[in-house]
Formats: sequence, C-alpha cells, structure tokens
Amino acid sequence: MAAKIFSMEAREDGGARLALKYKHAGRSGIQRISCDLPQAGLLQLVLFAEALSLRRRFGNPITSDVSLDGLEMSYDPAQRELHVERQAGYSRQTACMPVEVFLSEMAGMTDICIAWAEASKHGLALKRLLFECAAPAELERLLGQDEADLAMHQLREIAFLLLVQETSARGSALARQLRGKKSQDQAQEAVSGFVLELAAELVPVTA
Repeated sequence: MAAKIFSMEAREDGGARLALKYKHAGRSGIQRISCDLPQAGLLQLVLFAEALSLRRRFGNPITSDVSLDGLEMSYDPAQRELHVERQAGYSRQTACMPVEVFLSEMAGMTDICIAWAEASKHGLALKRLLFECAAPAELERLLGQDEADLAMHQLREIAFLLLVQETSARGSALARQLRGKKSQDQAQEAVSGFVLELAAELVPVTA
C-alpha cells in the first residue's frame, strides 16, 4: 500500500487536518485516511517528525512511533517507510508512505507551531536563552560545520517547543526563574542543561 498524496492543512484553532490518499492492493480506486488533530496533537506529531528528521541526519534512525487519538504512526528503519493506522470505531485503515513525503509536508506544520510558541508568554525569553546555548562539541566532529549548524537549529526548535510546553504548566520552576530578574542565570543554566540532555537522547553525541 503506497501513499499517493499526504497533506496537512492548518486550522484557525491551532490544530490541523491530516489527509492521506493511498491505493489498497486488494481494492480498486483510491482510499483515504483523514482526521482532525487538536493543537496538542499537532505539536506531538511535529515533535515526532523533527526527532525523526534529526536522527536521520546523523544516519542513526531508530524504531519510533507516535500515538494520537485514533491515529498511530510508526517508523521502522528496516522498512524505510512510515506506517499509518487510523482507528475510528470499528473501522481500521492502514497505509504506508515514504518518510521523505511525511517530513516534507510536516516542515510547514513545524513553522506554525514555532510561531505559536513564539507568541506564548515566555516564548521570546526562551528563544533568547536557547540562542545562547553552545552546540555540543561532538556535532561538528560528526557532521562537519554546515550540517552541524543545521542539526543545532533543529535541536533548538525541538527544545523550544518542549520548553514552551513546560513553562505553560502550572507551577513550572523554569517559568518562575524566567520571571525573576535575579534568577536569569539559573534559567540559562536550566535551558542549557535541557539542550544537552536532549542532544544525548536524539543524536549520537558520544559516538
């Protein structure tokens, strides 16, 4: 089952409409998988796509998946395709599509989520702190300068989206540090540490 068309259409409420057209080997005509994702679901899908893209940049893709409300996507490096499953009531649909098609379409959704995050209460402060974070030294050794810069850009984007989510939570320690003039150094230390932890999880920085 090869996907023919995959699209993501942004909605005014911050979510998106997902549509995937494919041809089922045992049926005639074109089949369609579609669903509406809320803003939180779109963010999850964007983070899944960004992590997948970053790991592929390093030639280090791993088996990964994301589960949303009635929608599951999974990636197996051995298959080199993304498996999509949609469950609605008793109806179940499955399809596959090339990872490149998925990542290309999701790039626009990443930009939308970044714009939303920038407009959040702590968005600009977090971007400033992330800009000050030094790239792990191993990035350039593994990739070369140009690719390392691109990888660090992606790493900052993932960290930004996750940190905006964290500082939006009630009682967030980082949000408290960002609000205080005397705790900016603590906030910078927390953000820098988070980036290093994320790098250790997503890229083979110890290779």
